[in-house]
Amino acid sequence: MSELCILHVDDDQNIRALTALAFELSGDARVHSAVSGADALRLLADGLQPDLLLLDVMMPDMDGPALLAEIRGMSKSMPAIFMTAQTQDHEIARLLGRGAIGVVIKPFDPLTLGDQVRGMLRGSA
Repeated sequence: MSELCILHVDDDQNIRALTALAFELSGDARVHSAVSGADALRLLADGLQPDLLLLDVMMPDMDGPALLAEIRGMSKSMPAIFMTAQTQDHEIARLLGRGAIGVVIKPFDPLTLGDQVRGMLRGSA
């Protein structure tokens, strides 16, 4: 698979840095980080066309599901994966019901995150 362009949205600076490092280690993705839903919407409005959205669920002002709804309202249909610390089956099912192709549970292993995300992308094709 060719290099992925990922838009990662998370209000936690440490998670953004760890996620960028995880994909840097795999060497097959460019990660564009956003600190909020509004920041992500600005990047998209400025012309960023990611192959994948990686969205934190719990963020102030606009959570991940609300952000995904906004992006879908812009007629953008790139796949989305939510990142959350919530592990209950009903919560994961709710997120998948919002249109995500997968859910990454936090804390995640940065050494396997790239493979995990690529597996979700393959499964959605």
